[in-house]
Amino acid sequence: MVNDSGQLYTIEGISAGLLMIVTAYLVVSSTTVLTPQDVHITDVQLEQLGNDALAMMDTRDSYEDERSPLQEYILNDDTTTFTQAFLLYCNSSTSVTDMDNLRFKSTINYYNRITKEQANYTYHMPAGYDYYRENAVIVNRWVYLENKPPGAPPDMDSGPQIVLLEVLLWRV
Repeated sequence: MVNDSGQLYTIEGISAGLLMIVTAYLVVSSTTVLTPQDVHITDVQLEQLGNDALAMMDTRDSYEDERSPLQEYILNDDTTTFTQAFLLYCNSSTSVTDMDNLRFKSTINYYNRITKEQANYTYHMPAGYDYYRENAVIVNRWVYLENKPPGAPPDMDSGPQIVLLEVLLWRV
């Protein structure tokens, strides 16, 4: 004999099956798949890291200081301390053993008042830091200089000016 109790088990089985299918669809569709378009995220993180390092270097240590450390490095042509400070700020992390392997090249852009054109010169490129990768970012910072740095080209103005420090930054 046929009765109504079989229908209830059938409806319960169908609804449970649908619930399992919907749950499986939601789980599969919510997972993140890294596509080639998402690879630029690491470049954005590297760019932010470089901008933060330059911003910290361009902040005066105390209110009484006349210049920021970045201004001092450029005005004194102190590329060794610039390199140490920049890499220290870029590599600051909670793990001492997980140091990032970064390389950079810095360029100073200035306005040539004689030719009325923008000009630049390489401020510093550490030895062995030849650029051979295509995943590099450019970070920059406007820096006020009271006079001409000693390593600047002769066509650079000797008075107060604002220059653009550009750093090409990449991972090895």
